Amino acid sequence: MKVLLLFPPSWHPSQPYLSLPSLTAFLRQNGVRDVVQRDINIELLDILLTKKTCSEFYQRIVDTLRTMDSPGESSRRGASPDYQEKRQALVNALELIPSVIDKVEPAKNTLRSEDFYDLERYIASVNTVNETLGILSAAYYPSSMTALNNDMRYSVYSSREIFSALDDAEENIFLDLYKDHILSSVLEFSPHVLGISITSTSQIIPGLTLAKLIKDRNKEIHVTIGGSVFTKLIENVKKVDGLFSIVDSFVVFEGEHALLELVEQVGGKRDFAKVPNLIYRENNVTRVNEPFFAEDLNRLPTPDFDGFPLRFYLTPASVLPVQTSRGCYYRKCAFCNLHLDHGNFRLRQPELLLEDIRKLSQKYNTPYFFFTDESVPVNQLREISQGILKNQWDIKWMGGVRFESTLTSDLLGKMHASGCQKLVFGLESYNQRMLDLMKKGTKVDVVKRVLDECLKAGISFHLYIIIGFPTETANEALETIGFVLNKEYLDSPGFSCLPSLFGMEKDSPITQNPSEYGLRSMMAPKGEDLGLGYFYEVEQGMSTEEAERMYHYAISQLSEKLCPFPYNYSMSDGLLYIIHMKKVASQR
Repeated sequence: MKVLLLFPPSWHPSQPYLSLPSLTAFLRQNGVRDVVQRDINIELLDILLTKKTCSEFYQRIVDTLRTMDSPGESSRRGASPDYQEKRQALVNALELIPSVIDKVEPAKNTLRSEDFYDLERYIASVNTVNETLGILSAAYYPSSMTALNNDMRYSVYSSREIFSALDDAEENIFLDLYKDHILSSVLEFSPHVLGISITSTSQIIPGLTLAKLIKDRNKEIHVTIGGSVFTKLIENVKKVDGLFSIVDSFVVFEGEHALLELVEQVGGKRDFAKVPNLIYRENNVTRVNEPFFAEDLNRLPTPDFDGFPLRFYLTPASVLPVQTSRGCYYRKCAFCNLHLDHGNFRLRQPELLLEDIRKLSQKYNTPYFFFTDESVPVNQLREISQGILKNQWDIKWMGGVRFESTLTSDLLGKMHASGCQKLVFGLESYNQRMLDLMKKGTKVDVVKRVLDECLKAGISFHLYIIIGFPTETANEALETIGFVLNKEYLDSPGFSCLPSLFGMEKDSPITQNPSEYGLRSMMAPKGEDLGLGYFYEVEQGMSTEEAERMYHYAISQLSEKLCPFPYNYSMSDGLLYIIHMKKVASQR
């Protein structure tokens, strides 16, 4: 049986995502030898950021303008504002492509070389990459793309709009990119099962576009979609029959055993009722295989990145993702639904984690790791640190953690000695009333102590904050903004902070008891049959409009006082910079 696993655009170009390497390793461990995994996101980015592609887009724009300016077309559509806006965007792009055509490949190569560590060249290269992608995507106006994202006028929360996007050759940039660069190699491989991982909303239209193109050309390929997005949409998928004209099935929650069994059924009796965590159509009925299966993390192999073009990522060294646990051990934050992606919380044994680190470091020649857990438990931090120190490995790492009272100065010192460079915290607020209402289980004095002790230990930190949680007042938001703008933090190496505007997400605890949070009403957006959130009105505190203004104020204050590059732009870029700067300082 031949299996092809694909990771579609758009995702950050600095490091690989963990889903496909985890699935690939498990399939190979269980005897499925013909498994190929491809990061289509980074493959396409590498193709786009070339002089050759810029030249091809230039000619495409010339041809489009010639057609638009032809007598029949201009007389038919020339008075339309949309027509004039698109024409102007194309004219602007035509003027700008010559300014980037000779800079784009040097910029890409700078980010892959030691020149990455020259901050001025780094910033200029990132800007060139994003400027180039923005200019090229004018060919599909009003769609646009950057290295991190893509934006179309179609809502990813509406199946009707998604279906329209999939066939829109004028605005869906991925149709041409796939046809020109990806589709033939996929069809030539002719997999029996093709899996597409959709883990963020920015991947919905690119991922389903790819699925439809493949399915249209070879209906014998079983196309399955996995990832956290559709795990949150199980009830919605059951009601949108049209999705099954694009794909054959969806794997929700965890996919290792599900994908293995799916491969066996596609190659055998095709009894899909035996495939755990599968959503599929049978006899015109959508079926969901429950109860949902949770993996035993201690029986899973080390992730396998073979097949991923690690040299294509826009960093001079590989920063590899590793998981020490799945799910969230806390699970109480009122605003959060991330814990739903994996169901119940489970740990991987420390000795297996250490073996993962050793194998990956040796095989892929890198000492750099990012623990991608929702929050790494304190005991795991202790065991990992002790294991690295005992083995005397030169490992550099970072990971997400909670503000726990058990994060003592002694433990933070051991973590730093083991190679911990930075910790990522969900601060959310520095106002105790808000923290209590959010059910964060955090005290502001613990927050301050832990951050102060991180500074003393030499560990950098990133802070996430939320603006506009229901009932939050302007003064409470300003209290948080003032805290993260602490000069000591701003001046500390590697500090970063990212505000987000509160959004009420599907299945988050706040939606179960809205009156507790001062909500007057909650409404599902009209027409969003694949919606992941709600509109709401508050009884007290900042209105949604006031919260949005406060959010933009927070962004402006941070932008003024904290350079976004590299630490706010990319966690893994920031990790490499911290290590480099410490190395330079030690040589002085």
